[in-house]
Amino acid sequence: MTTQVASLLQGGPISAYNSSPDISLLDNLVDPVAQSNNAYLNTPGGVCYQTPGAEVNSTVQREDSSAIGMGKSLDLLINNGLESQDSFGKWINCTVTASPCSMGDPVPESSSSSGQDSFTSPGEIFSITEVSPAWAYSTEKTKILVTGVFHQAYQHLAKSNLFCVCGDVCYPVETIQVGVYRCLLSQHAPGLVKLYMSLDGHKPISQVLNFEYRAPLLHDPVVPLEDKSRWEEFRLQMRLAYLLFSTSKSLSILSGKVSPNSLKEAKKFAQKTSNISNSWTYLIQSIEENRASFTQAKDSLFEIALKNRLKDWLLERIIYGSKTTEYDAQGQGVIHLCAILGYAWAIYLFSWSGLSLDFRDKHGWTALHWAAYYGREKMVAVLLSAGAKPNLVTDPTTQNPSGCTAADLASLNGYDGLAAYLSEEALVAQFNDMALAGNASGSLQTSRTEATNLVNLKEDELYLRETLAAYRTAADAAARINTAFRAHSFKVRAKAVESYNAEEEARSIIAAMKIQHAFRNYEAKRKMAAAARIQYRFRTWKMRKDFLNMRRQAIKIQAAFRGFQARREYRKIIWSVGVLEKAILRWRLRRKGFRGLQITTDEAVEEQRQETYVEEAYYISSRKQAEERVEKAVIRVQSMFRSKKAQQEYRRMKLAHDLATVCEVVLKKSL
Repeated sequence: MTTQVASLLQGGPISAYNSSPDISLLDNLVDPVAQSNNAYLNTPGGVCYQTPGAEVNSTVQREDSSAIGMGKSLDLLINNGLESQDSFGKWINCTVTASPCSMGDPVPESSSSSGQDSFTSPGEIFSITEVSPAWAYSTEKTKILVTGVFHQAYQHLAKSNLFCVCGDVCYPVETIQVGVYRCLLSQHAPGLVKLYMSLDGHKPISQVLNFEYRAPLLHDPVVPLEDKSRWEEFRLQMRLAYLLFSTSKSLSILSGKVSPNSLKEAKKFAQKTSNISNSWTYLIQSIEENRASFTQAKDSLFEIALKNRLKDWLLERIIYGSKTTEYDAQGQGVIHLCAILGYAWAIYLFSWSGLSLDFRDKHGWTALHWAAYYGREKMVAVLLSAGAKPNLVTDPTTQNPSGCTAADLASLNGYDGLAAYLSEEALVAQFNDMALAGNASGSLQTSRTEATNLVNLKEDELYLRETLAAYRTAADAAARINTAFRAHSFKVRAKAVESYNAEEEARSIIAAMKIQHAFRNYEAKRKMAAAARIQYRFRTWKMRKDFLNMRRQAIKIQAAFRGFQARREYRKIIWSVGVLEKAILRWRLRRKGFRGLQITTDEAVEEQRQETYVEEAYYISSRKQAEERVEKAVIRVQSMFRSKKAQQEYRRMKLAHDLATVCEVVLKKSL
């Protein structure tokens, strides 16, 4: 019984025996306070037993008070103690069971604002109202605040040394103020654990709550920028390797028949790519002689493995006779992934295999589009030297209804010099295609800066000269392309006039249109000559600022002049039509003019007109988009005057293209 009294002094709970209702055995050895809602049984040693929801018989209280009245002091009771703990428990149990309980009395409950599941122990003397935070990461140490109140009879224990038990670990708490305690929880395995307050670190004096340890979040780790780029490159390499190794056609080739032409082409390709096997020997020698680091050797090994697999992959396509390739889950093919990664050696293999370098992915992007989008200058140079077309347009989207060229994609990511070079190449390629088809006449004077004239030039002067040469080439190509567009439009309108009007009327209208066309050509040539004379005056660095200021003013004047010219030409057309109407139709032919002209046509003619109108509308829309692309290309080349960085990129891209062209010629001669 002595040990039981000592436990009561420390605030430990004592539970009733058998199946009797829960009784909170509360001790108050200093100053017990009686409450109206609870009945306390005074026993030797000053121990109080709380019976919530029931009143103890008054006879039992009198017996207890007479037992205490024996005059024994508190210290004597603690020293001597009770003789038997079992007899004490049985006596309390019998006393409580003998007292009747009122079923209508409310039972007090300990509440917690934390919203967690709690278990109320029989010896609860402290009610937890909040635990903040309600959870912690399992890999970190966490400070928590436990807020609660002691029952009124145990307010003196508020400043005692308390412990917080979380799981199987006991932590000492620090008193912030009365009812607010703080403790530091250590790391723990993820999951739910029990949390309660204790006086000795073992027995709870409060309700038992659930506390959660959570695993740390790993879906958004902080990765350095360099590691991000490496991971992105690794993902692309993984996609390329998967596409090469998972789309084999060896079984189809073995099970089918191979045509003699395909076998002949495959032998030629194998002969051209026979030098790839020598890369293994070079890698082995460099490793044995310690001429390469471990990272370089590993990258070289992966690249050689990809080279050999790509060679076999292309050889299978040549034997199988396939001119198209497969896509991966993102819609890119092998050549597109090689262009993104900057594998210039893959372009030579594709060029020798006979597969198209302008093969589009599911979004209409070619390898040149991807290389320009990622700013791969060497890859762009190799693609252009191998015959890739720089004027192709991607599939239209909601953001770009007319599609994007490679120059547009390069400019989108800030590669202005690369965009200017691609714009110039696109204009030249478009003019050459139109000239080859017979839609354009003449030839471009592509002014390349000779090496003999570059000896005495400074760097800025060299950049300015190359920029002027690029702008002259782009402007000349754009002017010739627009002239070809106007000539084609003139032919279409002349053909329409010849088919829908009388012969004499058609001749008169065609003559007027020829005069207008000749006048426009004369004006365009005069403007080009004036622009060329102005450009030749501004070739030095000292006059560049004046040139930029005058160019801004000239643009404003040109805009005003274009508007004036358009209005003046419109008035001329109206006047010529009026003269034609009055002189020919009314006076000579004694007929009504255009205003009273009513044409009756057959149904077949009407259907033909509708079809022609649809075709003409489609042509007008496509021509408008083409003119916008030509204008944007010229402006992009012209913008190099304002950026030295773009001029440097342009020169670097130009040198890379020249070098790739020379390498292409050397490889063709060696093969």
